[in-house]
Amino acid sequence: MSIPKRKGSAHERNLANKLWDMGLAVLRGCSSGGGVRKRFVPDIVAMGPGFVLVLEVKYRSERNSIRIEEEKVSKLLEFAERARGHAYIAVKFKGDDWRFIPVTSKSSIVIKPDDLNNAYTLEQLISKYVNRSLLDFLK
Repeated sequence: MSIPKRKGSAHERNLANKLWDMGLAVLRGCSSGGGVRKRFVPDIVAMGPGFVLVLEVKYRSERNSIRIEEEKVSKLLEFAERARGHAYIAVKFKGDDWRFIPVTSKSSIVIKPDDLNNAYTLEQLISKYVNRSLLDFLK
């Protein structure tokens, strides 16, 4: 396994563990991003009371734009639709916190570092689906 892939996997596991610690049921896609599966597998699927989050996870050590191809975006949305869930791109630049951008269109996505100023934090994302008192309980 190459070093960038290993680092990306470590960040996926870190995010999956954070979601788990917040009380969600979490699955991390085996061989996510490997292109070896017949069906699309998202990086992370997190489930809470009455909601499903389908996440494509991107980590970068440099603050450069991130491009996600139309085919991957389309498959992410299809998976979210089949799961009756919501698709997000989870983005983390080295030294920053996770940010979440909703996916609403099947076209390719380019995320610039400044786009994250308006993206959800982890706490904002979860509180969008869970009422505050339950969120406090889950911590």
